[in-house]
Amino acid sequence: MTFKIAIGGIEHETNTFCAGEVQLSDFNIERGHSITDTNRGVRSYIGGMLDAAAALGATVVPTILATTEPAGLISRSAYSRMIDDLIADIDRSLPLDAVVLALHGAGIAEGIGNIEVDICRRVRELVGSDVKIVITLDLHGNLSPKLCEFIDAAFGTHYHPHIDMFERGQDAVNIIPRLLDGSLATKVYIEKLPFLLAPVTTMYGSAAAINEMCRSMEEEPDIVSCTFFHGFPYADSLDTGASVLTVANRDAEKAKDAAKRVSRFVWDSRNEIRAKALTPEEAIRSALTSEDWPVVVLDGADNPGGGCPGDGTYLLSAMLQARLKDACFAMICDPAVVAQARHAGAGATIDVELGGKVDQMHGAPIAATAYIKALTDGRQLRRSPMGQGMQVSVGPTARLQVQGIDIVVVSDRSQVMDPEIFLMHGILVSRYRIVGVKSTNHWRAGFAGLIKRDYLADSPGLMSQDLTRYSYKLIPRPIWPLDQETGY
Repeated sequence: MTFKIAIGGIEHETNTFCAGEVQLSDFNIERGHSITDTNRGVRSYIGGMLDAAAALGATVVPTILATTEPAGLISRSAYSRMIDDLIADIDRSLPLDAVVLALHGAGIAEGIGNIEVDICRRVRELVGSDVKIVITLDLHGNLSPKLCEFIDAAFGTHYHPHIDMFERGQDAVNIIPRLLDGSLATKVYIEKLPFLLAPVTTMYGSAAAINEMCRSMEEEPDIVSCTFFHGFPYADSLDTGASVLTVANRDAEKAKDAAKRVSRFVWDSRNEIRAKALTPEEAIRSALTSEDWPVVVLDGADNPGGGCPGDGTYLLSAMLQARLKDACFAMICDPAVVAQARHAGAGATIDVELGGKVDQMHGAPIAATAYIKALTDGRQLRRSPMGQGMQVSVGPTARLQVQGIDIVVVSDRSQVMDPEIFLMHGILVSRYRIVGVKSTNHWRAGFAGLIKRDYLADSPGLMSQDLTRYSYKLIPRPIWPLDQETGY
């Protein structure tokens, strides 16, 4: 069966507690065949879509793919330009059999609200009821049940780290022949839970058990897919919170029943699923007791992967105060210090005010004397199973040595995904005892088999595990854990 599909997407994870709006210039926008050239062979949603389309002999029409680092609200003008371009590209591609889009699930635009609902509504209004619409979503999506009105199927990542983006992209295309020949007549259902969940990994514990239950649901007759969405609690919106999305063949009640059974299991596991967080000082003391190394200490409250500035200093300050030996840290974002280091040159010693420049929330600048060990252009190839093969740049960088600690300083904020950011600066992580990273869970895929233990250091920041730090105004109440008496 031959068919013609348009692919593209607008992906953004919106942290509404971030100051400032995201402008069009903040997005990396690929158009037309640049999308296929850049993403073919990459372990991403689009990479998976292209792989499946090639295997099925489908005709692919690339439209627009807009992505950027998580940050604050998307400006209305930026969103309007991107959605208008997407709709225009799809319109020019007609007639089509299907539209397959890589979305996130937690995108919010000023004056629009939930962009995933708006995107799918606009596409449906354009293509009509006969063209199939299939989307991929991030596990941290804050889903709206309204989405079910406009799509034929959705496939969300099951894992955190999101090592299955490629497979979910394949799923989104592989389902199309069955949608077109009528062997599948899908019913999509979203069950919302009154539950805010700060980031946790699915590699073990209760989150892994929930995934196992979702997989068991998919073995039941007529259940096409079942996904637990953790949600993104750093967005104050009507849709914020955990949910379960199911797709069933023909039977809406089966989709609803499966989603409710998984949701009940999630709710009953809510106390056990949360991550164990320590203060930076406690995390370092715990790390020092480990007999196996290297161990990781996580600067999760300043994770650029959730909209944080990446220049927070709480954990790095604690590492310096502890006078650690055999320790390294990546990456703190401070373009001014990088420029200062590049001006002085490798081998020089400079006095710096490191980090703490973006706001008052993530700690004060660190005054230090630093030796410049290395300088790079910040370009690297991602080796992690999450997005493997992707070309990445963090801008010009510097490796500084302060009190014996190796510190990677970058110009563009980004979270640590794999050891490449260390290796390109001559740092072999396996030779260190304590490794500080700005990440919460995505680092796990790239460092698998290398790190022996990890400790989550929490602090004030835009991604603190303590959700009582945030002034929510729009989320539905009551909601757990803010309201302990919440029922489900």
